[in-house]
Amino acid sequence: MEVLHCYEFLLMRKLQANLTLWNELKARLLVSSYNSKALLAWLKSRMVASEYEETSDDDPPTYKNICVELWFLAVALEKHPHRLLQFVMHQVQLEKEDNTSVPGQTILARYLSHHNFVEMHLDSIFKYGETATLPPELFKCPNVRVLSLKCNSLDGIPPDVGRMASLERLCLTNNRLQNSSVPFTLTFCRRLAELYLDNNLLDALPGFLLAMPQLRTVHRHGNHNYFKATFMWYHTDVNERVLLVRGDALRRKPPALGSRDPPSLMFLAGQAIVASKWNFFQPGQLPPGVQDYLALIYPSFNVCGHCRSATPLASPGYKVFTFKNPYLGNTCVPFQHWACSARCAREIEVPAHLEQQQAAERMDREYRHYIREFQEETGPAVPSRGVCAVL
Repeated sequence: MEVLHCYEFLLMRKLQANLTLWNELKARLLVSSYNSKALLAWLKSRMVASEYEETSDDDPPTYKNICVELWFLAVALEKHPHRLLQFVMHQVQLEKEDNTSVPGQTILARYLSHHNFVEMHLDSIFKYGETATLPPELFKCPNVRVLSLKCNSLDGIPPDVGRMASLERLCLTNNRLQNSSVPFTLTFCRRLAELYLDNNLLDALPGFLLAMPQLRTVHRHGNHNYFKATFMWYHTDVNERVLLVRGDALRRKPPALGSRDPPSLMFLAGQAIVASKWNFFQPGQLPPGVQDYLALIYPSFNVCGHCRSATPLASPGYKVFTFKNPYLGNTCVPFQHWACSARCAREIEVPAHLEQQQAAERMDREYRHYIREFQEETGPAVPSRGVCAVL
């Protein structure tokens, strides 16, 4: 079982940023005649202020006191030296055979395609103050079952997460996710059973999670004081649970004549596919370039939770709060939906409100039945207020 660790991700990103080092690494491999020990010794000489500890032939070398900026290289060499060397050898062999890589393909993308990763542990991969942007190639690994992105200060999850058809566990703990930060394409992950959203900035759980019956666990603690502010809508009627969002009037303002071209046919076709809620990431359905384009424009739209429509982010719409009682072992969980119109908002809220009331009545009956059985088992009832009991 192959696992991608954070230090491997950081190493590939470093090589992509420093192509001189990457080219020198490949050239050195040719000079050393694919001698792994010679290449490791050269890598050791490239490290600043490092100490190299010789070990036996069967054990990997150990690097100590390495430069802080290259700690991930030291760990990669100590934990998985042969994985790195095999990848470099494979890339050199491809170049010798004139088998060029896909234009624009990053070193990370080639590294991921070279291995069959089933787990990715990418916690704390961004420095403080660094722009936390996940590269889309991370999500193009169809066999990944576990993806951990904890403690990364993420403002959003790319729509490309819908590519991960085998994903079973997704950890997003300790980030900065809001309700709009979690894309609807997450519903394309039909095997997802565990979702960890605790310690984020959510007002409620995304409404589309209710359309994912395979979910068994959803962690949500630590979100805006555990959704306490959202529960003020629990006892309100339909009208107060539907909130109008007026959108951005400046962004909707018509441009000056000739200042901007109208939307292209490709953009309008993409909007129609987004609105259809169809899994366009399914293999063999669309060319990869079209899938990449749809993933690129997907964050530009709000997908209605009722009808098949996708409206631009600047357009007005409605936030709808509903409550599921029970949900995955919890007595009451709030959900936030997006609706493109008042009619769609009511179509979402009215049935949910009725289901909530019926669930509350059912729980009341079960509670009364439990109390009655308990009283029958324990004997006579407690004395009434009119009787003075001296203890």
